[in-house]
Amino acid sequence: MDNPLSANPVLPKPRAREEIHQAVISLIGNLNLAKGSKVLDVPMGPGALSVILYQNGYQVFGVDIDLEQSESVQSYVIRKKADLNDSIPFEDEFFDLAVSLEGIEHLENPFQFIREISRVLRQGGYFILSTPNICNLEERLNYLFRGSFYRFISPNEFEAKGSGFDHQNLMTWVEIKQILEWNGLKPLFLEKDKIKWRQILFLWPLGLLIWLYGRLQPATRRKKYCMDDNESFPVMFGGSSLISVSKKLLKNEI
Repeated sequence: MDNPLSANPVLPKPRAREEIHQAVISLIGNLNLAKGSKVLDVPMGPGALSVILYQNGYQVFGVDIDLEQSESVQSYVIRKKADLNDSIPFEDEFFDLAVSLEGIEHLENPFQFIREISRVLRQGGYFILSTPNICNLEERLNYLFRGSFYRFISPNEFEAKGSGFDHQNLMTWVEIKQILEWNGLKPLFLEKDKIKWRQILFLWPLGLLIWLYGRLQPATRRKKYCMDDNESFPVMFGGSSLISVSKKLLKNEI
């Protein structure tokens, strides 16, 4: 699937970084979905991804709590307003693919969100999720010194700006994988938005130390903490966002 982000003058400006869109569009192309497949873009934001998906032959549906930002998107994308902390306004097993770019970390209730994603996906359908990668080497090092993955949001700021205005719920890959699997979504693989060369150049000794530590752990401990995933290149050396591709299991696979 080609990436028309920069070439298309009528495309809404993406809120997520362009490299995230590029990686996700490539991943969708590799899924080989049939033309006309039903795709959910949630939260859709200004609608850049929705337009690209429509241009590539899919039936596209977008959901967001703020539809004003996607007013320029034409009616070929069906838009619905919803608070994603609550429910997604579609029937069970309606979609072949759901895509969520940089949204789950803004929600107060990510468990409910993933539960709803699983509900509206057909069996065998796919879910692509991107979210800030707080497990890369740079963020691990920041956590060691700061003791926090993100800044403190005061009650006054929260009251003034409302739910969802900032990263209110950053999660590690272990936490994300847990929520996915609890809801019948089997992670297939992880991808990065980009390579952070600074991490490779300056933090490779830390990466090597983590890898060597992991090699010394028993298999049960490695599985318990998803160490194979957490030592992978996309997680440790990947960019600012981690992208996961999951598949909804068939009923006889659960």
